[in-house]
Amino acid sequence: MLSRRGFGLAVTAVAGTIMLEPLKTPAADTRSGLPFGVQLYMVRDMLKDLSATLRLIHEIGYASVETFPPIYDRPAKELKSLIAANGLTAPSGHFDYDSLEERVEYAAELGLQYMVCPAIPVPQRSSIGGFHQAAKHLNQAAARAHAAGLKFGYHAHNYEYKVLGSETGFDVLTRELDPSVKLELDIYWAIEAGQNPAEIMRKHRDRLALIHIKDRKLVNGFTVVPDEHAAHFTEAGAGTIDWKTLLGDARRLGVSQFFVDQDGSDLPIEQSLRINWNYLSHLSF
Repeated sequence: MLSRRGFGLAVTAVAGTIMLEPLKTPAADTRSGLPFGVQLYMVRDMLKDLSATLRLIHEIGYASVETFPPIYDRPAKELKSLIAANGLTAPSGHFDYDSLEERVEYAAELGLQYMVCPAIPVPQRSSIGGFHQAAKHLNQAAARAHAAGLKFGYHAHNYEYKVLGSETGFDVLTRELDPSVKLELDIYWAIEAGQNPAEIMRKHRDRLALIHIKDRKLVNGFTVVPDEHAAHFTEAGAGTIDWKTLLGDARRLGVSQFFVDQDGSDLPIEQSLRINWNYLSHLSF
């Protein structure tokens, strides 16, 4: 049975025609007042019925989604309406590295605030030269996005923190990207690479704009390749990450976009979504 929040899909008869009222976007029904969202990659196996999946995300309590390329097979205005009809907002979306510039118009029509590149091509990750090339490419895409009224960001995994000679790819990107390019910090991947996310947030506070959330099981060692050896994912509150401190820090630094992005789970995805929500919604800072 739907909760009262999810009961917005009401059926009414108007002049003999059945009309569906759109679900209302929930207020931040969390102890901290933060509105949490879901990166749709997490529900990638539930997209056959996208509307039902969006409705489930809303019913659980999430306020927003972060879109990603597999759902861009429909017109942007249609997708925007579908998200809104299911009581959600879409402040941010991921777009593939190779098609960033050609997707700017789509992102603008979708009504996004942030257009985010989630990764650079694998061949470019193994050399500093590859990161120099990526910075140039991302700056070009960012300029086009900004001209269309969008903000532009980059999402880091663990490979950016690999030492290549005397520095890391993350060093190159944060030095060479235009100051307007924002950082979507995935706290799990920073920790998986042996980094201190609190220090990253403080050092790059002017870039910091979005946060990705997934917890990390108790494991030894770190990795700089996002493969099966780096997959220690679990639900927020069930692992080793100090979310109360880190999310509080992010909030104080002005971050307002927080997305659960659990790449994998030992549980059914709906159960994982609910566990993440139950933990995050009860956090206070």
